[in-house]
Amino acid sequence: MPSSALINAFKLDSDGNGTPIEWQDISKNLPQTGEHEFLWVHLDWMADGVRRWLIDIVGLDPTIADNLSTRGTRPSVFFYDHGYSMNLRGVNLNAENDPADMISARFWVSGNLVITLRNRSLKAFDDIRAAIAQNNAPRNPDDFVLTVAERLVFRVDNVVLGLEDEVDTIEDDQEGTPENKTLPLRRRCSDVRNQLLRLRRHLSPQRDALAQYVEHKTAWLDKRYKRRARTLTDKTIRLVEEFDSLRERIQIVNENMMALETERMNRTMYWLTVIAGLFLPISFVTGLLGINVGGIPAAESPFGFTGVSIILAGIILFEIWLFKKMRLI
Repeated sequence: MPSSALINAFKLDSDGNGTPIEWQDISKNLPQTGEHEFLWVHLDWMADGVRRWLIDIVGLDPTIADNLSTRGTRPSVFFYDHGYSMNLRGVNLNAENDPADMISARFWVSGNLVITLRNRSLKAFDDIRAAIAQNNAPRNPDDFVLTVAERLVFRVDNVVLGLEDEVDTIEDDQEGTPENKTLPLRRRCSDVRNQLLRLRRHLSPQRDALAQYVEHKTAWLDKRYKRRARTLTDKTIRLVEEFDSLRERIQIVNENMMALETERMNRTMYWLTVIAGLFLPISFVTGLLGINVGGIPAAESPFGFTGVSIILAGIILFEIWLFKKMRLI
């Protein structure tokens, strides 16, 4: 495996201290981790040679290595006799990126070895490195995995809060938006709904993966970690429910605006129909008097035009009275 695949490697102890490990020394430290320390290796899974390194040096089965270094994986957890693999997702907070374009974070945990893989920068791992710099690193593999997962969910929660504020703003703007200017608001609704769908697509299986992690992990270094994992699962469930709630709210706003536009269109068509109904009889009369044949009444009379105008006005007044009586206007 080329050194470019390595992002960082640390030997972490139970006191929260971390010692950096160079690339050429990683394989030497794999079997030498003590009882109160563990090795964290962080890799870019898109780099060449990562899969082969996982198989040849770490000793993973090819199917496990494929799960850790293949595109298109969904959040999941798989347990084996000698460890477990976990795939989670975190929001993309890199510059000029959409948070809904979630980044995959993969874990392999076996004894006192933790291998993590990602293809783009994730703030959760930055938090771990910052904690190491402050001598406050995770104390053991369980603590490490839960800390990263909690930081991932924490940032998803922040994105959800931002989307909730945006939905609140859209609901407020809806009340003051004219019926003929709803298109920009509907575009905002579409953008928010698209983000919610993309986030939920990854977070829903992540909820299930965390639930399996809590229920099927056979050994915990401390019962507190199982309680943390259960709390994390409950929070993820709440976030999925919040996604559904926001999606329903944005759908209601969109339906209300569509109803307003439909009502405006129906009202316009109604008045066009009324106007057409008013002018249909007088159009018939004027068309009949305008034919180019002899015998048109009052054609030679100086009062012919005035008389016809009075008759047409009378027809219009009669139609207005009739429409009102029939409650059409």
